Amino acid sequence: MYQNNKYNYSMPFCGLTLKLYETQKKAPSYEYSASSTKAKFMCSLTKKLYGISQVMEWYNTPEVQAYAKAGYNLKWGSKIQQAKETKYGADTEQVVTLYMVKPFNGNQNVDGLKPVGQTMPQYKPQPMTEAQPSAPDNAMPVENINDMDKSMDDEIPF
Repeated sequence: MYQNNKYNYSMPFCGLTLKLYETQKKAPSYEYSASSTKAKFMCSLTKKLYGISQVMEWYNTPEVQAYAKAGYNLKWGSKIQQAKETKYGADTEQVVTLYMVKPFNGNQNVDGLKPVGQTMPQYKPQPMTEAQPSAPDNAMPVENINDMDKSMDDEIPF
């Protein structure tokens, strides 16, 4: 799988692959299936076969644990491909794979630009200050609301 890729990986592809065969039915029925008692996953490294109940046994093998210790994570994937041999009168098969993948490192700078967190100035908390009075020094409190209305009416010049 990695051999055709343009990237250079330090470790070969590591995964368990199971082939599902076409059922000749259309959705909502299952289009691909495999018997849980007969179907086996194949390890890409050792070519050893594992049943569905042996997936953890595969994961604990030294070959796979080397990937886990290198920081790889498990991921599921599937694809539909042309069958190499025609089984049950079908031309295609679905390949389901549980494989090890290196996690995405979000700190990598791809386009040469700085991340927003480094570009924008950081918020700095300011110390609290006392509120300043906003009324002028000659201001007086209003004692009667009716007096206020008369004193605040200005003549409008026409």
